[in-house]
Amino acid sequence: MAAPARNRPLQPIRNVQQPLAREKAEVDALFLSIGEGAIVTDAQGDISRINKTALSLLGLTENEVLGRWFPDTIIAEDEAGNIIPNINRPITEVFLSGKPVFSKIYYRRKDQGKIAVALTVSPVLLDGKPIGAIEVFRDITQEVQLEKAKDEFISLVSHQLRTPATGVKQYAGMLLDGYAGELSNLQLSMVQTIYEINERQIATVNDLLRVAQIDAGQVRLIKQRTALTPLLEDIIDEQVSKFNARSQKAYFHYPDKDVWVNIDAARMRMAIENIIDNASKYTPPHKQILVSMHRKEKTVSILVQDEGVGIAKEDINQIFEKFSRLDSALSATVGGTGLGLYWARKIIDLHGASLDVKSKLNKGTTFIITLPVAV
Repeated sequence: MAAPARNRPLQPIRNVQQPLAREKAEVDALFLSIGEGAIVTDAQGDISRINKTALSLLGLTENEVLGRWFPDTIIAEDEAGNIIPNINRPITEVFLSGKPVFSKIYYRRKDQGKIAVALTVSPVLLDGKPIGAIEVFRDITQEVQLEKAKDEFISLVSHQLRTPATGVKQYAGMLLDGYAGELSNLQLSMVQTIYEINERQIATVNDLLRVAQIDAGQVRLIKQRTALTPLLEDIIDEQVSKFNARSQKAYFHYPDKDVWVNIDAARMRMAIENIIDNASKYTPPHKQILVSMHRKEKTVSILVQDEGVGIAKEDINQIFEKFSRLDSALSATVGGTGLGLYWARKIIDLHGASLDVKSKLNKGTTFIITLPVAV
């Protein structure tokens, strides 16, 4: 008779449980050691886990957080101190969309102070459905304060520079107009040079002021129903002297029927001027700039196409950064602060419009502004 088989159920179970326990310990250690704040919620939005970094940043304890509803426990504010409604919270957007969200907001601490945070919220998915979310955030308060101090400094210095610069322009203009008597050819040439250099200085100061204002949220648009064709015609006509000085040709193509948009015409005008002037600066002599309008059912696109030096694909996003200037054959001669395109994009964004770029090195660049059509 064969010997009965031995029953040993404990060993296989222990072999399975040990790797699982080890894996859980590793995950726990990784979560707790993250250098940034980390919070995990379940499908109802209740906080199930939080690491020490998050507790320290928020001034809270585990007992005050675990098991509580995230939006009521972690209070979010905007820059003005207004509580952000739950429907507009990044974690709500994650549960609704099932996609990661990146944002910058303010979190209120237990001591009623607040910290600026940059955060990423990602869904925890099971069979394609969110069963929770994990948020990772870091304190960027010092970065925000530094940026604000820098903007205030730029604004103050710009105001202090503009007053004497404007005075120099007035007196140089009076000399050119003969208010101090007739100038010799040499004197005339020197005063004309002073006037032109001063014009560039004032333009730089104005660029700094505009950027400081828009970064500080001080720009308020005054939108009106505006016909686009005459606005663009006027912009191009005013820049004809620049095109001629650079031996360039500019053309404007537009639909037979005018297109109307709701814009702050003065600010949109300056944004488009910056884009067209940029196209001219980076286009060699004897080439052309084409401005065209293309109407669709609900939008209109303004294209500014040049035959210039072009932009490498990896550098396209960089051109919209402050003080950014790319190296090219024309960079040394065109001048500028590197603020024009940054400011133009900000103004276009404020209009709820978009600014896109297509470019190839040595083949030219096309800027595309897309605006909603006025109803």
